[in-house]
Amino acid sequence: MSVTFKLQDFEGPLDLLLYLIEKNKMNIYDIEISAITDQYMEYLEDSSQIELEQLSDFIVMASNLLLIKSKMLLPKQTKVEEESEEDPREELVRKLLEYKKFKYVSDKLHECQSASYTYCFRNSSAHIDIPEVSIPYDEILENVTLQGLYRTFQELIKQKEWEIREKSDKKIDYNILRKDVYTIEQKSIYILQLIKLNQKTSFFEICDKNMPKIELIVSFMALLELVHKKKIIITQVDPLGDIVITGGCECDEN
Repeated sequence: MSVTFKLQDFEGPLDLLLYLIEKNKMNIYDIEISAITDQYMEYLEDSSQIELEQLSDFIVMASNLLLIKSKMLLPKQTKVEEESEEDPREELVRKLLEYKKFKYVSDKLHECQSASYTYCFRNSSAHIDIPEVSIPYDEILENVTLQGLYRTFQELIKQKEWEIREKSDKKIDYNILRKDVYTIEQKSIYILQLIKLNQKTSFFEICDKNMPKIELIVSFMALLELVHKKKIIITQVDPLGDIVITGGCECDEN
């Protein structure tokens, strides 16, 4: 009992053509296009269960086969100059050979994948035996001199010092990131306490040049606030001299 193949059993028109060529034991380079076309059309007749989208490729191939068949049936015209006439089957043969190669590779990959399912691998890392290789120290050190070794050592020292400097330059200064909190109220109390203890103070004593910028700004704003509230009196003898700060008429006991 022979096996009956339906059109849906083939992956595409080229797959069907290869089956027909092998079934009829034809040479792929010399296809009997008339017989192949007739058998191909018989398979298309049994295509009622195939969707149109899947059938479209088979119909296109059928039209190409009919075109090639018609060209093969036409009588050959004799020409004065002998020219090699192109075989209408040439393009079809090229596509079939290319498809056959891809089909062969695909089948081999599928076999490898199926075979891999029969193996079970442990999750442990594979142990690789690396053979010991004898190092020819005499050949390596043949042209090495003490002076050359010293120069190489000096270069390594310089490289190490450079790496240390690079790391030092990239080191984060956490003092910069430290949050300094100064308030006008705290500075105002501090200024008034200095005046209470010493009867007076000065601008340069309160606002030192080594202060952080934010502390300097807050101290100056505290002075302005105390002047505005008339809690201190400021006087300056010389235009560029120090400013003397004393208690004002509204100075409290702080």
